[in-house]
Amino acid sequence: MKIIRSMSCEDFQKLHVAVGWKILKDKEVDCSLKNSMFISCAVVDNEIVGMARVVGDFATHGLLCDVIVKPEYQKQGIGKQIINDITMQIQAFVNERDEFMLELLPTTGNIEFYKKCGFKHKPENMEGVYKWFKNQNIYSEDCKKHLMQLNSKPFNSIKKKTKNIEMRIYDEKRSQIKPNDIIIFINRENGERMWCKVIKLHIFNNFEQLYQNFNKVQLGYEENELSNPKDMEEYYTKEKQSKYGVVGIEIKLMN
Repeated sequence: MKIIRSMSCEDFQKLHVAVGWKILKDKEVDCSLKNSMFISCAVVDNEIVGMARVVGDFATHGLLCDVIVKPEYQKQGIGKQIINDITMQIQAFVNERDEFMLELLPTTGNIEFYKKCGFKHKPENMEGVYKWFKNQNIYSEDCKKHLMQLNSKPFNSIKKKTKNIEMRIYDEKRSQIKPNDIIIFINRENGERMWCKVIKLHIFNNFEQLYQNFNKVQLGYEENELSNPKDMEEYYTKEKQSKYGVVGIEIKLMN
């Protein structure tokens, strides 16, 4: 058996006939195949005996459909190999982007098959099964994403790769941040976004201690500007600093 990633309208129709599914007009099948994100077909003795395809938005979401294996070739692991090839195609696609969710409404009695293929089934949330794919170049296994808003000046300093320490109160929210997590910074003025990876967390009692451990450019100041830890009191009172402590989030620009 071998796997190919394209098929003709004729082969598509033959598979549907083999499992008793509805036959569509050829022009509709041609359009469906042309607009599929991914196609995977199993070939035995030069005959296509199974298939699956994904339709979606070519960005973040897709639907797995037309998962078919001819009856005489079922129970031989062919279906799983087709699904594995589909997931390989999606992972390669996602590694150039961010995340992608693949969904599926299985035919009766087939939920366990998809669970064995790595799909999740949470009937308390949805009827179908699903699988998340993440960019393996960005995410570690337990990596999380965090959103943070910034004014234009610090945002642009990070963008220029001069500022690499983001200063915050080390409260309940910031204590969830871990090394290798992703922070998505959002410019308050224009909504622009940029992605940064968390390298290390530097925790201090207050901003005065933090300022003593980094040069002012790392913190977002220009070379000709005076730096003063009291500048942070515009955002965080001394009482909050005393209650929570502060954190310098060392980051690295990713895009």
